[in-house]
Amino acid sequence: MTLVAAMPSAAPKLWTRYVDGAWSSYSRHGVTCALDIDEVESGATTALFYVVLGPDGEMLGGVRAQGPYTYVEQSHVLTEWADSPGLDVVRGQLRTRLPHGIIEMKSAWVREGAPARVISGLLARTALPTIELTGSRYLFASAADHVLRQWETSGGRIDTTVPAAAYPSDQYRTRLMWWDRETIAREAHAEVWGLMESDARALTGNGYHSSAVA
Repeated sequence: MTLVAAMPSAAPKLWTRYVDGAWSSYSRHGVTCALDIDEVESGATTALFYVVLGPDGEMLGGVRAQGPYTYVEQSHVLTEWADSPGLDVVRGQLRTRLPHGIIEMKSAWVREGAPARVISGLLARTALPTIELTGSRYLFASAADHVLRQWETSGGRIDTTVPAAAYPSDQYRTRLMWWDRETIAREAHAEVWGLMESDARALTGNGYHSSAVA
């Protein structure tokens, strides 16, 4: 498998495939309400994106990065916690971290039939190259608890001070996870950190880059 990093404007065909994959995945799970497809498709709010390609070039999954933010209202998590306890805590955390650079990871998906845990693990490893490419200290994501538990291997930590949000519906319990440039190496699992460093070396040039991954 190959992990590819690009900007929407630099790889428009790849970006279209990523957006199509995200829509298909969200539709399959009945949560397209969580995907602002018009905004996402434009690429205007996406700083960079990652996709995992199989040996025949098939797209197996992807994720995109928004930011660095210049004001807290740019973050989608305020919408996610709008009707749940913890909104003020989330807003305060964003405001406190904003001067140091914050990036939000969004629209992660895995193709139906692909090895979900493997692909999810690869996408979690993009935390380090994203921090390096954007020059930000903090990176965050919101997702179901079981997904974030997998991502902890990459150095992220679920924020236990923020209650789970019932988003995108009452069926779901969405949690918030943060990565910190100053602690990520210590918090990541040792074997995963080595892979993250390798990915980052391959991906942190200018333009359109790829890295063979396992």
